[in-house]
Formats: sequence, C-alpha cells, structure tokens
Amino acid sequence: MRTAPQKIFFILFLLCWQIAGAQVKFSASVSPEEISKDGYTQLKLMVENAKEVQQILPPVLTNFIIISGPNQESGMSMINGDVKKYIAISFVIKAKGPGNFTIPSTIAQADGKEYKSNPVQLKVTNTISGNNSGSNAFASPFNGIDPFTDAVPENSYDDYILHKGDNALDKIRNNILVRLETNKTSCYVGEPIIATYKLYTRLKSESNLTKNPSFNGFSVIDLQQPDNNLSYKIERLNGREYNVYIIRKAQLYPLQPGDLELESAEVENNVHFVKEEYVKRQHDLMNDMFRDFDNTGIPAEGVEDHKVALSSKPFTILVKPLPTENKPADFKGAVGNFAIEASIAKNKFTTDDAGSLTVIISGVGNMQLVTAPEISWSKGTESFEPRIKDDIYKETVPVSGRKIIEYPFTVAGPGTYSIAPITFSFFDPKEAKYKTVTTKTVDFTVAAGTGKPKNIDTTEITKGRDSFLSRFFNNRWRVVSMVAILIICGLIFWLNKERKKDAVLFVTAVEEEKNASADESRPEILLNQQNPLSAAASSLHANDTTTFYSVLNQSLKQYLSHKLGIPLEELNKKSISEKMDRKGIPVETSLQLDALMDEIEWQLYTPFAANERMQALYEKANGLVQLLNTYKV
Repeated sequence: MRTAPQKIFFILFLLCWQIAGAQVKFSASVSPEEISKDGYTQLKLMVENAKEVQQILPPVLTNFIIISGPNQESGMSMINGDVKKYIAISFVIKAKGPGNFTIPSTIAQADGKEYKSNPVQLKVTNTISGNNSGSNAFASPFNGIDPFTDAVPENSYDDYILHKGDNALDKIRNNILVRLETNKTSCYVGEPIIATYKLYTRLKSESNLTKNPSFNGFSVIDLQQPDNNLSYKIERLNGREYNVYIIRKAQLYPLQPGDLELESAEVENNVHFVKEEYVKRQHDLMNDMFRDFDNTGIPAEGVEDHKVALSSKPFTILVKPLPTENKPADFKGAVGNFAIEASIAKNKFTTDDAGSLTVIISGVGNMQLVTAPEISWSKGTESFEPRIKDDIYKETVPVSGRKIIEYPFTVAGPGTYSIAPITFSFFDPKEAKYKTVTTKTVDFTVAAGTGKPKNIDTTEITKGRDSFLSRFFNNRWRVVSMVAILIICGLIFWLNKERKKDAVLFVTAVEEEKNASADESRPEILLNQQNPLSAAASSLHANDTTTFYSVLNQSLKQYLSHKLGIPLEELNKKSISEKMDRKGIPVETSLQLDALMDEIEWQLYTPFAANERMQALYEKANGLVQLLNTYKV
C-alpha cells in the first residue's frame, strides 16, 4: 500500500509522462456538420501536443464567406486523466449556397515538421432557419454575427480596438455586463415567475458560465439550458445598443412563502482587444465589420487579452402565502386554472371483468403538483392504485397540458352503479381566490359473470391498502433503517473497491501500453449492421419519455462497449476517452460523446425529464454512432 505522498508523486509522474509522450496531432473539424443555407458553422484547425507551432495555413474556402476569423486559442486541458496541450485557429463561415461540401486538407508546421489535416464534410440544406441557428454551436458571443445584417449596434466594431490612451479595464466595465431579469417581483406560492440571465456585450470575447444559479426554494423548469442557444438579439440599455445573449432562462415555482433570493450567475470572459496600430481600417466596413484579424494575420504583440469574471446582482422575490380563508378541504397545492372531466372505458361489463375510470385534469399552472383526486366509490366496488400519465408542454408559461389518471376497479355483484361527481380544487392567482371544478356523475351497469378470476393486470396495479410496499413505506422507522443499511453496505463496497484499485494502480499503468499494442492485433468485432439505437427509436416514436432516456443510455453504452472492446462493467468516461485516443479518434469527437452522455444522464435522473429534448438527443447519439462507425477500431 502506497502512502499519500507516494500516490501524489505517482500521479504527477503519470501526468508528466502523458504530456511528454503524447504525439503531435493536427486535425480539422466543423461544428455543426449540417446547417441551413442562412446558418453558420465553425471551422476549427487544432494542433495538439506540439512544443512550438510555427504556422497553420487556412484551407481554400472558395465556396464560403468568412464571417469571423482567424480566431486563435491555446491552452492545456485534462479530461478524464488525459492531458493535452493545444493551439487552434477557428473561422466562422457561411456557405454561398446549398450543397454537400468538402473542405480540403491544409498544412501546419510544428516542431520543425509539417503535418496535414483531415478533410471535413459539411452539408448545407436548402432551408432557412429564421434565427441564425448556426451560431448556436459557438462559445464566443460574437461568433454568430452576420456582417451583412442591418441590425448591428452603431459603431460597435470600434469597441474591441484598443486606442492609444485607452484603459482596457474601463472599456470592459463599460461594454460588457451580466443582468438578471424577472417578469414579476412578487407572486404566490406555486405561481410561476420567469428568471432570465443575460449577457450584454459590445466586445469580442469568449464567455463561459462558471456559476449556475441553484434556485433553492423553487421547483425549476428550464426554458433554455446554459450553452444550448447562443443566438443573439439587439437590445438598448442606458441609451446604448448591445448584443444580448441568454445565459439561462427558467420557469420557477416557489415552494414556500417569504423572501426567496435568486442567486447570481457568474460568467468568465476572455476579452480580446486589437491594438490600434495593428488594425487596417478599410473604407468598406461591410467587409471588415467585427473582424479582429486581417488577411495576413495579426501578430501576438498586436493582441491584448484580458480575463474578467462578471456576475449578475442577486434578486429577491417576495413570495406570498396562499390565503387560508375559504380554502377547500380537498385543496392539495394546485395553482393555476384547471378543468376536470371523467369517463369510464365501458359502461356495461360483468363481474368477471375489471372496470377503468379515467379522470383528466387539464389547464395551466404548476402541473407537477397536481395529484390524483379522491373518488367516492359505491358500496361493493373495490379500487386499486391509479396509473398517472403526464401530457405536459413545459415551454408555455405557466406550464400547460393535462394529467390522465386511470383508476382500475372491480365490482362484487351485478347491478347499476354510479360514481359521484369528482371535485378538484385549485388557487387562481389572477383572481386571488380558490376555485373548485366538478365532473358529471358517471353511471355504469354490471351483469353477473361466470365467477372466474377478474381480469386485472397485476404487473402494473397493486392494491393500495393491501400492498406490501405501501405498508412498508408507511412505516417511517422501517424506511430509515433500510436507508441506513443501504448506506453502510455502499460504504463497505466502496472501501473494498478503493483498496483493490489502489493495489493494482501501478500494475495497470505499467501494462497499459502493452495492452494497447496487443489491441491492434485483435480481430475487429463484427458490428450489428442494424441501428444499435433501434430500441430508443421505438420509445421516441411512442413518445415514452421515461423509457426513452433509460433505453438510450443503455443502448449507447452497449454500442460503445461492443465498438471499443471495453467490458460493460469497465465502461466509463475515462476508459472510453483513453481507448478513443489510442485509436486516433479526434479529441473533438471524444468531447462531443462526453457531453452527450452527461446530458442523457441529466435527463435520466432529473425529476422532470424533458420530452422536447428527445428528438435532438436521439439525433446527436445516432450521429455520433454513424461517425464512430467510420473508424476502424
């Protein structure tokens, strides 16, 4: 067993060994790989693990308009233990027309040698996005600007030029800021508010969200996730026009009364200034607008970079308690405006069959707090646990949709029965009062059966009060005891696993390179030619949100295990990244896969899985599968 200093030394040795032993790689990529004819894409040329890069030659782009670039970036990254040093230049480009294009290879000179990049494919469809969707892929706020638009802030192209006598920090302070906006300052418990975090800028910068507000005390539905959409719009603030980017936009439902604080969002900005003497001012501003490099490039001494962290001011929302006066007895926290209806699947059946009552609660409001109403069953009727299906559209404010609640039941003897009107109470914040809606009476007739067992699907329905699980979880001490036992077992398992991992860490590191060379001689696994994500596709077509994310997660991991030759029990981000790197798969692809797996897991474990993200995530996963299939691993 190694001591703590020995572990630290060994880890540092591995990091230095990885940096020193990594080979120089020159790669080209576009993101996204498919755009509309009015969209943009980012072409990135990246040299990795070179001690010195002498030159990167841009490829021939006769079929494209260069919107921005070359934009330079460099640094060192460590992803899943894989250390990479890189320098890259990127261009934001727009196609002159639709079609399938091949951007040819180009040359880079690094460490005294010449390297050739891979050609890249770009598909430009004959459609119009209407919102400059191509800009969504870029982290830089100004990457999506079309220099031919009329709606450009007046003289904003001068703000990133550092004139003699200018103070860079003052220019930053006066030209970029983060703001929080809300659609109201007070509301009732359960009444939604919209919080929008915005970046206002007139500068050239790369911006990254470093602190995401946690929204403690609220139920949260994200209308726009961070980095999902970086298209901009023009807004005027204090008499000046800014390009405005939405950092995060969320629909918040307060869960308790009082003063609830909306936390700050923090954004790290790497701001680029070009010194005045290095800027070639052209009379044709339409061709030069928002460019920070001329055709021959600006040397490093002509660019001045400043890294600055900005944050929005916190904001306090006054949340009013729901009134106690005239509160209905059956009120369970629903806030909004709702309607209710009830129907029965068959109004004539026998005592051999099970009946099914369907109650639909529809409207707008905090649908997540809408629960199954109580039913007054007739004597001789036995009910079972209801099945609840959500049909909710989360993009509206408030959330709209419906909850479909099915109550299976049986009847002991023949006769004519009635289900009394079902009530549902809610608080209407617009009128600041409680309301109750009611269904009509539901009548049905039951005939005598043969006496055979009733046809009830026991795999999905459990009788409420007789259920073992219900009895178990209704006992608090049993639940606490079980949770404690599970935690202790988990700690024991984790400690044993860490001990074993510590014992084999050194052997694994030494043998890793041997295994890598042995992998090259293994026969290629014959992949299933059918779609490995077909099960997820079926759930997608069925609009089954819960099953879809689970199946997509499982299918993608099974495919990666099969494709990369990694046992399923050893499959994780580190093992995937290491294997892809050894097989020469570009780091960009590895990062895309890593981000995709994170988003799938977020949707899988969040309490409010988003059905509007299903199609996009499936297309991302399928695209990566098709891309990986082009590599012989």
